[in-house]
Amino acid sequence: MFRLITSIAGTSPEPFPSSTEFDASKVNPGPLGGIVFLLLTIAVVILLFSFNRHIKRVNFEQDDTEQ
Repeated sequence: MFRLITSIAGTSPEPFPSSTEFDASKVNPGPLGGIVFLLLTIAVVILLFSFNRHIKRVNFEQDDTEQ
């Protein structure tokens, strides 16, 4: 089955063969990635504080028969 798919797709088993080699050590998120990460972290902290504030306001009555 693999031979059939390879022969239909072409001789290369790679979907996008490249002429240059990829150096994974040179890849980094850069300053934009750091800014996005910082903004997401701040947003999560703000949401956690808001969540805690709203949970403290919840008032429910507990049945005495369930105990």
